[in-house]
Amino acid sequence: MSHAAFGLIYCLAFVGLEAFQAVYLGAVFQSVDSFAVGGLVFGISVIGCTVATALFRPAELAAAIRAWRVIVLLNVIVTVTWSTYFFAIQLVEPAIAFTVFSGMVPLGTVIAGWLGLPEAASKRQRLENAGYAIILLSIIALAAITVFGFSGFVRGGWMAGFTGVALAAVSGGFTALVILFSVRLNGRGVGPLPAFGLRFILYTVLSMLAFLLGLDDKGTSVPAGEMVRIVFIGLLVIAYPLYLLQKAIPLVHASVIAAFAALGPVIVFVMQLVEGRVDYAIATLTGTALYMVGALLAIHGATRNTREPLVHAER
Repeated sequence: MSHAAFGLIYCLAFVGLEAFQAVYLGAVFQSVDSFAVGGLVFGISVIGCTVATALFRPAELAAAIRAWRVIVLLNVIVTVTWSTYFFAIQLVEPAIAFTVFSGMVPLGTVIAGWLGLPEAASKRQRLENAGYAIILLSIIALAAITVFGFSGFVRGGWMAGFTGVALAAVSGGFTALVILFSVRLNGRGVGPLPAFGLRFILYTVLSMLAFLLGLDDKGTSVPAGEMVRIVFIGLLVIAYPLYLLQKAIPLVHASVIAAFAALGPVIVFVMQLVEGRVDYAIATLTGTALYMVGALLAIHGATRNTREPLVHAER
């Protein structure tokens, strides 16, 4: 099997696990302090990946230290990404926030290419461009649906709706930057293991600080055994999918990874359809359907653009 095929498998596994978490395990994480879960899940990831790299890939850890500026930048970008998405889902319908976020990942990659970021440069197929155009139209439609009050949920008036959509778009755009600067880090000799772990240091510190300040305190105590179970699930369905995405970076072009990220809402919709609980508002469902057409066109066009790995690919 070629490196590109492995990369596509990693991308598909990432999207599938993310969708599974969104559909079936959302309630598990809603009952506890999200900052506590995030701090523990990513704190364990940081420590585990750093120790494993030091033991088994010391040359990559040395490369990461040399590329400390990129590591610091990734930490800031990751923190903005997760923080903005967290606030977005507090303000608008989660289905809309997730769709806008997912769609902005490939669109952010396109914008980064226009701005001259070399990692974003690619020769896109016409079908891929058509898919991105439809995704953009669907995001505009979902934004209008939210701002004018036709979605299922908005915490506040039109300004809250606008802010929620804008935050989701920022989060998706910054996710594109995470992918692109991870490509740059890989080009400097830093493989998936340290690149994944080291970029969550700042987010872990801030999450634990937010937990200590009680910013997401649910008002109920969680038994230690239950918290251990939740953190273990978080490692499987939050951290591990992101690591799979990181493993795809040396194997396929960033634009392909970004296109796969846009596939998330499609898989979520299919899972909900199979389960028999598609609970979107009618207007939201219309905008999401338009989005799905664009995402499928984009992924079909992008997968024609696969290529062999850069460096430090791990199977």
